[in-house]
Amino acid sequence: MMKIPENDLSSETKWADIEADDDYDNENLNVQHLKEFEIATDSQGIKSLVSYSRNSRGHSVKITKRVKEIRVSKRIHKSVFERKNLVPFNLTDENDTGSSFVSNEEIIIELSRNERRLNQDDDSDLIYSPVDANFLKLSRDLKLKFKSLKEEDNVPEEVEEEAPAKYVPPSRKEGGERRSFDDNTIRITNLSEDIREKDLTELFGRVGRIHRAYLAKYKETQNPKGFAFVTYVNKEDAREAINKFNRWGYNNLLLNVEWARPSKDK
Repeated sequence: MMKIPENDLSSETKWADIEADDDYDNENLNVQHLKEFEIATDSQGIKSLVSYSRNSRGHSVKITKRVKEIRVSKRIHKSVFERKNLVPFNLTDENDTGSSFVSNEEIIIELSRNERRLNQDDDSDLIYSPVDANFLKLSRDLKLKFKSLKEEDNVPEEVEEEAPAKYVPPSRKEGGERRSFDDNTIRITNLSEDIREKDLTELFGRVGRIHRAYLAKYKETQNPKGFAFVTYVNKEDAREAINKFNRWGYNNLLLNVEWARPSKDK
């Protein structure tokens, strides 16, 4: 068995001699002078990479790697190839990579000294906040209400001074106009599920001017319930609509048109 002295092993070591003798004692090898080297590729395209290292026990270990390179050609579009070779930011290869640019412009940053005051509530915000007219009216009503509980004798006098009571006819009261139009309202039943309010106005608008049209619907599904109310401006137009559209064929159904029952006053 051949041993190679440690002093004789240098950069001029003959690798062929070492490779030929696989049973040599490599404990005395100077691993620091040995580097990884490559053996010629064989007929199958496999090349061997030989390197030396020391294990945990301090023994020299020979490592042989067999590598086979396979090249796969891939066809890509010409525009894709050009896009991959684009130089970022139009920088040529002559410029140093990783170069940085320094801005000569001075940027002054002013830090707020009143940062704590900005987060605090100020009473001036309440002064300049928008005033709601309904809020003022509600506060005035509440003052009158609690004042009446405290001084019941003085409140009626103040109310009489502010707004003296006057007789207002029912026609001028709120809802008087609505009651007058209730007499011109007709009720339509036996409607299909596909009908819309627009269809009602187009159909019953042929007779006269319509003031309001209401189609009853379910709250959950918003589907028509099958009846509706139409209010005309003139009562004569409502009477003509009953005479014309009662038992009228619409969407394969016969419409029932009659006067709407007036709502009972509570």
